[in-house]
Amino acid sequence: MRLNALKLKNFRSYENITLTPPEGITVIAGENGAGKTNLLEAVHLCCLGRSHRTNDDADMIMNGAETAAVQVSVDRRDGRHDTGVRLFRSQRRKKICYVNGKTAHRIGDLMGHATCVIFSPEDLGLIQDGPAIRRRYLDMLLSQLQPAYFFTLQQYTSALRQRNALLKQPETPQLDSQLDVWDEQLAQAAAPLIRLRAQMSERLSTMAAAHYRAISGRDEEVLTIRYMTQLTDSDLAAQALRLLQERRHDDFRRLATSVGPHRDDLQLTLSGESLQAYASQGQARTAALSMKLAAFDLLTEEQGEPPLLLLDDVLSELDPLRRNRLIQRIRGAQALLTCTDVSDLNGAEPNCILRVSGGMVTE
Repeated sequence: MRLNALKLKNFRSYENITLTPPEGITVIAGENGAGKTNLLEAVHLCCLGRSHRTNDDADMIMNGAETAAVQVSVDRRDGRHDTGVRLFRSQRRKKICYVNGKTAHRIGDLMGHATCVIFSPEDLGLIQDGPAIRRRYLDMLLSQLQPAYFFTLQQYTSALRQRNALLKQPETPQLDSQLDVWDEQLAQAAAPLIRLRAQMSERLSTMAAAHYRAISGRDEEVLTIRYMTQLTDSDLAAQALRLLQERRHDDFRRLATSVGPHRDDLQLTLSGESLQAYASQGQARTAALSMKLAAFDLLTEEQGEPPLLLLDDVLSELDPLRRNRLIQRIRGAQALLTCTDVSDLNGAEPNCILRVSGGMVTE
């Protein structure tokens, strides 16, 4: 996949710019706060319909503007794909997604046209933070690989929201009959989500382990990823429905649904020991990078071409040896890489260096 053009209008710090990066590595250099990450965020938004930094779309609109727009144009094996998103400050208006010049009726219609993997300092949260960030890692990867997964995830999330709302009301026979409906919907949606997450986790584990060995240079340290779920029967939907009904009274007490893929996690270990509990900062960072590189490998394998790589000030966080090993792993892909100090790029051999300052981008 090749990014031909990135267009931004009233997006973050950019009033109106168009970038046409070459193949290979494009370095985006500038001081902290200059707006380097905003460019990567715009690409991510066009690939996944959401920011990797904020849940509030208004945050991405330039101060003083009521609307913002971003668009990318990519060449793939099957031809040109154009995707874009328009954002509105007014809460009465929802963002609009575009695919090849036409309005997309759902965000899921955006998925799979332009794909990306983003690396950022916040990736350390994959190791150190709670389960939600690891579930999101899986969900974003699977949504890009299979748009149908994204639609199922939306259905599950909507049913979960409705069920949780009912659990906050006094328990009555009438309420039980309503919950029966949502339990059935949750169970049916949960089964494919868990099945695909578990399959994906096995593949990610093998790929991430290989990347960890290559970047760390330590063959004795083995990274393992395992999907952890309460639902393990061959008939996942039937098991989910049974547990939802069995635990309904407890769920009323907790005011939340205790069973389902929204409670699952990835267990991350290094040579059998918990990464969260025992990993050093360097080990945790290398593991997070390895997980992102594994996602890159999977997208490449499934699509038959590499996705776009977005690296946000990642190299400065690594020692020179790991930095060079990471660069070797990403050769052959088109990458946008931000940094404050070009000297951090020793060994990167960029094809283009762009400098960001005052909402302007110059070569």
